[in-house]
Amino acid sequence: MYFTTLSSSIDGIKSRPVSVEADVTDGLPIFTLVGYLASETREASERVRSALRNSGFTLGPRHITVNLAPASLKKDGSSFDLAIAVALLGGYGLFSQDRLSHILFLGELGLSGELCAIRGILEMVSHAAEQGCDTVIVPRQNLKEASVVKNVTVYGAADLNQIIHFLLEKENRGPYQSPDVSYTPPRLNPAPLERVDIDIRALYEHPPSGGDLDFSQIRGQLLLRRACEIAVAGLHNLLMIGPPGAGKSMAAKRIPTILPRTTPEEALEITKLHSIAGVLPEDTSLITTRPFRSPHHTITAPALCGGGSPPHPGEISLAHHGVLYLDELPEFDPRVIETLRSPLEDGEIHITRTHGSFVFPARFMLVASMNPCRCGFYPDRAKCSCTNAQIRRYLTHVSMPMLDRIDLGVEARKVSYDELRSQEEGESSEAIRRRVEAAAAIQQERYRAEPFSFNSALTADGVRRYCPLDSAGEKLMKKVYGSMNLTARSYTRILKVARTIADLDGSEDIRTRHLMEAVSYRAVDRKYWESAAKGCG
Repeated sequence: MYFTTLSSSIDGIKSRPVSVEADVTDGLPIFTLVGYLASETREASERVRSALRNSGFTLGPRHITVNLAPASLKKDGSSFDLAIAVALLGGYGLFSQDRLSHILFLGELGLSGELCAIRGILEMVSHAAEQGCDTVIVPRQNLKEASVVKNVTVYGAADLNQIIHFLLEKENRGPYQSPDVSYTPPRLNPAPLERVDIDIRALYEHPPSGGDLDFSQIRGQLLLRRACEIAVAGLHNLLMIGPPGAGKSMAAKRIPTILPRTTPEEALEITKLHSIAGVLPEDTSLITTRPFRSPHHTITAPALCGGGSPPHPGEISLAHHGVLYLDELPEFDPRVIETLRSPLEDGEIHITRTHGSFVFPARFMLVASMNPCRCGFYPDRAKCSCTNAQIRRYLTHVSMPMLDRIDLGVEARKVSYDELRSQEEGESSEAIRRRVEAAAAIQQERYRAEPFSFNSALTADGVRRYCPLDSAGEKLMKKVYGSMNLTARSYTRILKVARTIADLDGSEDIRTRHLMEAVSYRAVDRKYWESAAKGCG
């Protein structure tokens, strides 16, 4: 007998429909699983047979062929186990095809029949309606995540016995016996399948908490604090440079406390990516805070950008709509740093493998910190023990093309003793976040008809339309363009930063003072990189 059920597969970061076909016929008793399968998927035959046996099923000897279609799509993971088990029972005559044709089955089976969590649930359930399904059955551990989707009915199950009981009730059947299959459930009245109602608006009622971290804990460093505020308000790339112990890492770790809230659309994208990567926190329905990723400097290019077989999202995709923090930037492999150049421009990363090309989103805010030299004290020659060649070699780990993609560069100077011992607290993260969210609201209203929401994502055409200058501003920028030897890229990035400063100032137009402040954040490369190129004089 032929029977089919519906399931889904994750291909890169996209959900692809998979039809699970079971053919149970007379012949040599064998279980064959086909359909371009990865090793963990091919092992489903053993998991399914053990799960059925330990759930009370005794199957007659038959020739069984299960196909996961389409055969052109490589299937990996264990999310097909449940669909295979139901299709197999349908092939033995336990279910009617028309009663199950609108149900999407997702889940891994343990040998005892327990249903285990899988990755990528939110993405797969989001496309269930497109497959003609109005009901989805998922592992109980994934129920809250899946219930964020509102156009289908989602049930959570703990084990296969619960699901079989639920499906037999739909068929108006009790314990089933036939010459081919018998079913003696270990529990005659298993618990009903679970449902939860997720109120997305309630998840946004309380502002994100930074725990014990707060900008008020930073002593001095007014310029550094200001640069952090501007960068966060427009999601601009930020580079902090200064001696050890100046507070660069301290400021970076407090950036999450002033980030603007996500929109529901952004939260869905973030949650999907974390679910597909298998790093979604347990019992989480929706990630409503912007991610903050801080990989170690030993990270490889595939781990940063995404890769593997099949390709999975890397750190830059997990930082999508959030922050990627690279501490001690020159300690990273220069080839790894250079892989960031394209994503910083395009907001996405392209991964090509022999069986296909994949596009992962990567619209993130880069925050980097570094010492000016190996010992950390350049240009203070009284303390710096590095030679000119060592300084040049250290700084050139960050190339000028990469530096050109940094919107704001700020110097973190050494904190004085009086500042360190001062009893006067700095401005709190809450106060800064209020200004940041006000500026973010201005941008979201301005760009409501655009595919982006922040000034950092402005295209060249967007800069012309949304960053006009008056005559004084044009005169200033013409002078700055020549004297600072700017590139077209650095010129447009100055205008984007100036637009953000104007938004923080509540100004509809970009004024000269906004431009001057934006220009001042391009001075770091001149002080360090150009000085190093000229001999560290």
